[in-house]
Amino acid sequence: MKKERVGWIIVVLLVIVVVWGVVGWVGEERQEDEIVSPLVRRGEQGKKEKVEKKKENSQLNCGLAEYDFENLRKKYKAGGFEEVEWQVLDRIKEVDLRRDNLGYKTADFGFKSRRFRYKSGGKWISGMMNYFEDDKKRPMVIMIRGYADREGYYSGFGSWKMADELAKKGWLTMSMDFLGFGQSDEESVDIMEARFEKVPVVLDLMEMVKKLDFVDKDKIAIWAHSNGGQIAISVLEISEEKYPTVLWAPMTNPFPKSLWDTADEMDDGGKLVIERLEKLDKNCDVKKYSIDNYYDWLEAPVLVQQGSWDKWCKVEWQEEMVDKLGKLGKEAELVVYEKDNHNLSRNWHKAVKKAIEFYQNKFGS
Repeated sequence: MKKERVGWIIVVLLVIVVVWGVVGWVGEERQEDEIVSPLVRRGEQGKKEKVEKKKENSQLNCGLAEYDFENLRKKYKAGGFEEVEWQVLDRIKEVDLRRDNLGYKTADFGFKSRRFRYKSGGKWISGMMNYFEDDKKRPMVIMIRGYADREGYYSGFGSWKMADELAKKGWLTMSMDFLGFGQSDEESVDIMEARFEKVPVVLDLMEMVKKLDFVDKDKIAIWAHSNGGQIAISVLEISEEKYPTVLWAPMTNPFPKSLWDTADEMDDGGKLVIERLEKLDKNCDVKKYSIDNYYDWLEAPVLVQQGSWDKWCKVEWQEEMVDKLGKLGKEAELVVYEKDNHNLSRNWHKAVKKAIEFYQNKFGS
């Protein structure tokens, strides 16, 4: 009997040990998977925090963090874009020749047109300006061109014709060449930095324009075309300025998708761009460089003018952006010109008239 009792005691003790171990193991599992919010379990929360921490660390080691929208915004708010050194230079013969071909001279409308340059990030940026030699404070329209080849390029390329139409109305204009073009200093050898540095170049010009004594500070506006449209939206989001803005066929396919989608059209089949994009995506938070991530920062009224036969920028992109801005309570209008191209060639005069009316309405004159 004693042996049987001892045997039963041993069995009971073993059962207790096993049950205790199972309960402890289950408890640990339940604690690891405990719900800490209505949507996220503790384990998932930990993973999410690790991913976000990794992104934060990668942005610190990105090498291009100074160009992300949040850092540029901090710099702008802190007055970091205050270089005002600038110079008026010579006439631009390539533009004068084109004016002659159209049968007019700037003197016919009382304005002058010259090359100018200004400092941005310690580098000179050249461009074209239309101005008047009087004491009257006038509206200023900052012109941001789209893509251009280096071969055959001249200051004012891609914007001079529209700039002249605005000058004929008595308005000032400044069109920049960007680094690497015209008489500007060279751009970065890093293709991503060369892309990103265009935004602070415009922010510096915006700050310079505010300080010019012949500019009506309450009547500053922006006109942009194609890739310049994405730059314009970028600077408006970062600065939160309320400058009335007209965008002709803007590149609103967000970064980096806009580059992925067009990489195969490049001379090398996009190999260099793809390699750089992959490196950027690995080391940086690419959302911090994309306009669609910051639509809520936009405060400016925007008019988008788009051709339905544009093979570079799609009507659907503009519809999507305008729709998103509308849902955020932003002022955005889209005008589509049927059977027109990327330069609105068939409806050029109509598009110019619409743009000028938009500015006049916003300027109150």
